[in-house]
Amino acid sequence: MPGTATATINGQPIGVGPRETLLQAALREGLAFPHGCRVGGCASCRCLLVEGRVRELTVTAYLLSDEELDRGVILACQAVPQGDVRVEVELNRAAWPNRAEVEIGAAARPAAAGGAKPDVAGPLHYLKFSLFHAVGLFAAAALWAGGPWVTGGLLLVVAFYLVGDALGGDDTSTPRYAHPTILTVQLWLALPLLGLILLAALRGVAGASPGELVSAWLLTGLMIGTIGTIPAHELTHRTWDPVSLLVGRWLLAFSFDASFSIEHVHGHHRYVATIDDPATAPRGRSVYAHILASTVRGNSSAWRIERRRLARRGFRLFSWRNTLLRGYAMSLVLVAAAFALTGWRGALFFTACGAWGKALLEIVNYMEHYGMVRDPATPVKPRHSWNTNRRLSSWSLFNLTRHSHHHAQGEAPYHALRPLPRAPMMLNGYLTTIVVALLPPLWHRLMTPRVLAWDREHASEGELLLAAAANARSGLPGLLLHCAPRTGRP
Repeated sequence: MPGTATATINGQPIGVGPRETLLQAALREGLAFPHGCRVGGCASCRCLLVEGRVRELTVTAYLLSDEELDRGVILACQAVPQGDVRVEVELNRAAWPNRAEVEIGAAARPAAAGGAKPDVAGPLHYLKFSLFHAVGLFAAAALWAGGPWVTGGLLLVVAFYLVGDALGGDDTSTPRYAHPTILTVQLWLALPLLGLILLAALRGVAGASPGELVSAWLLTGLMIGTIGTIPAHELTHRTWDPVSLLVGRWLLAFSFDASFSIEHVHGHHRYVATIDDPATAPRGRSVYAHILASTVRGNSSAWRIERRRLARRGFRLFSWRNTLLRGYAMSLVLVAAAFALTGWRGALFFTACGAWGKALLEIVNYMEHYGMVRDPATPVKPRHSWNTNRRLSSWSLFNLTRHSHHHAQGEAPYHALRPLPRAPMMLNGYLTTIVVALLPPLWHRLMTPRVLAWDREHASEGELLLAAAANARSGLPGLLLHCAPRTGRP
């Protein structure tokens, strides 16, 4: 057996490599080990550690109960054996992603017809993600130049995304990347780039006219929401990598979103498309109501999760060990830096930009899961997220567009996400869909037929009942006509 340790799972010994988790080893050996997100966010891979020691890649106290922790329950996806171990698990328990992975495989099959192996990524496949940095550098240059260049830069960035997604078609490529470290460094580079953008914006605050300030606010906030939040989303999922977590949390500090690294991984991915998820917008809600509701509920959820973790580990709530408080403090450091550079005018400007960047995140949450329903007792599948494969959005946003695969397999890095052409599709690329979402009458007019199509084509029997109830609560005439529970598939 390969590996440096032996894990005996329900009496069956398997080899575990030096950096492998119990779950990775079990799946490699063909065991039907229950699992879900594989990033420590759903707890479906919990098992009992009977003998031996493991190194935890993330804090399991976020998810496991006091009783489970006392009994020695661990998360197999986050447990690296430190020598031989023996564990017990209910192998007949529903294995969440086994079902989701069947969907993913079926959706991707047309692209892999004939059994052809994915192409090995060439230099251009790595460079395409640098489009993200190019947009950021262009924005920084426009802000540094000041005056009419700021408004011109804003208009060009918006036009670049809208026209590029309209004309660029879809990207359904899935190359195999042999050098993932390069892709990780591309994510890390977002932090100095965002610092440069903010510095350029603050430089022109003092002498800017009201119109120029508005343009600078819109452009800087847009960059905080893209250059900051998008790589932070990827990095804070890497709970096993302290460098990525640190960079991700500093990026989130620009948008005052310390709660994201807690609630998103340990809350949103567990409860997505249910009424317990702050980020999932119910049918009929406007984007403006969602920005406020999701922000308040998301911070409240993160506070509860962090308070529970600290209590289980015997730490005081108000201490440096509180990840949420440390995140808020990081944002205050940035406000203080803006004040030191440009006084109260700069501090207030940065605060407004950060708030706009945070609002953009909630707008994206709104359009990624609007109207979705799911029984919390059932697995998350690709159908529980709106997807898009528009080329420009995919290349310049680190494949955030492939959101359906991300929720079905949360441990997959951005470069391994598949396009899933059979997943529910957004209206268009990301910025185009954001613009539509900001116009509620247009949004509901265009999305109501898509939501009803989701009910017909994707919803399970149980979800049809939930969808009917959601339609009845929506207040939208087009959905109220479909509030009678339906049974049976077409």
